[in-house]
Amino acid sequence: MFHRVRLYRFLFALLLITVLVTPVAVFAEPEPASTVYVVQRGDTLSRIAARYGVSVGALVAANGIRNANLVYTGQRLLIPGGSSGSAPGTKPPAVSAPVAGRWIDINLSSQRLTAYQGKSAVFSTSISSGVAGRRTPTGRFAVRTKIPSQRMSGPGYNLAGVPYVMYFAGANAIHGTYWHNNFGRPMSHGCVNMRIPEAKWLYNWASIGTPVSVHY
Repeated sequence: MFHRVRLYRFLFALLLITVLVTPVAVFAEPEPASTVYVVQRGDTLSRIAARYGVSVGALVAANGIRNANLVYTGQRLLIPGGSSGSAPGTKPPAVSAPVAGRWIDINLSSQRLTAYQGKSAVFSTSISSGVAGRRTPTGRFAVRTKIPSQRMSGPGYNLAGVPYVMYFAGANAIHGTYWHNNFGRPMSHGCVNMRIPEAKWLYNWASIGTPVSVHY
């Protein structure tokens, strides 16, 4: 009887040790799945972005949209990290805006320009900034000169009729581009190249003094 009790105690102790040292599996929460939304009559990209709690820029990037002002009924949009959607009117995540009014954000890492009204993106498109050795300067600037069309020349280039030019840092300007279509990758001597229709929209939207934030 005494030996049986000792055996039970030994087995109990062994079981307890096994429980204590056995690692517990920890499961990470799954990444939020993307959602597909079908554009309805009267929808705008900013309204859809607000409904799903994402930025207009994220929708533009996820769907390869060239003009954030143009969506059509029946268009299928991928909502990155989307959920079932929040109530219309929900504000998208806050953006670090330098001012409350209009301003321009240029992300050199993603080669994307986004126009903001306060913290709300109203327009976003791919651009071409300066190549290595002639990189677009980073920092906080402002539109200081607007010229509807001008000749631009320098080492290796002489371009007539460059449209919708807005200088913001020395000789560096945002302007329309007709000599290449490789937007989304660095191509310039330091300026910010845009498609001509989009450069026209931005030229008419921005005024002298509009802040320009350039960063990686």
